[in-house]
Amino acid sequence: MKIIFAGTGDGRGIPAIGCECKRCMIARKEKGKNRRRRVCVIIKNRSGTIILDTPIDIGRIVNKYKIFDIAAIFLSHKHWDHIGGITEFEWWDAGKIPVYGNMSALANFETTERLYDRCKFHVMHDRESVKIGHIKFKAFKVNHKVPTHGLVITEDNKRIVHFSDSVELSLNDFEKRQVKKANLVIFHTPGYDGGTDHIDVVSVMKIAKKHPNTSFIISHIGHNNLPHEELEEHFASYKNLRVAYDGLEIKI
Repeated sequence: MKIIFAGTGDGRGIPAIGCECKRCMIARKEKGKNRRRRVCVIIKNRSGTIILDTPIDIGRIVNKYKIFDIAAIFLSHKHWDHIGGITEFEWWDAGKIPVYGNMSALANFETTERLYDRCKFHVMHDRESVKIGHIKFKAFKVNHKVPTHGLVITEDNKRIVHFSDSVELSLNDFEKRQVKKANLVIFHTPGYDGGTDHIDVVSVMKIAKKHPNTSFIISHIGHNNLPHEELEEHFASYKNLRVAYDGLEIKI
């Protein structure tokens, strides 16, 4: 599997309009890895292209990566930075797209007749699995302000655990088992040390230290976090932890 971090910012993106915080000023001046679209992950393999979350930037993302065939879309929860771009697919003419999400996510955007013609919506429940080609996706509930699903993604003997906007600073027994067996774990960390209603970078560092044989990547970087280069410095002693940036591609 190829994993593309197409967007790695928080709900506002970086730089955000009207914001003069340190992160936004650096992003405007230096561009590069400190400029972040809202969060979106693309998975590519022999099963096709699969998209995790559709931020309002999704049209630009799909065009940037020249995506003309989508095997499935998974929506983690109803917050607008994760689902706001789904209506872009009203104009999709490359085959009907299966879209998976919990009831809360699927009920929180305007579903027009034209969108229904281009997308087939499927409700997923906690611990339910669906297979897209050669990849299995298993939803699991994560604690957030609204009903939210993470995903365990497996292909052959490869496993990715995507936590989306989890709040918890430690793992429950189910999550520990998944992380222990994973090749890659993705956490959303808008803040470095608290300051948000998501797990923070400091907590992920503690988890990564307990699981040295698993690779970890943080994404969904926000205005309460550090600039990219400073995060990399903090991770220098970790062989299994890195920070995502828009355009990062890895193979599992």
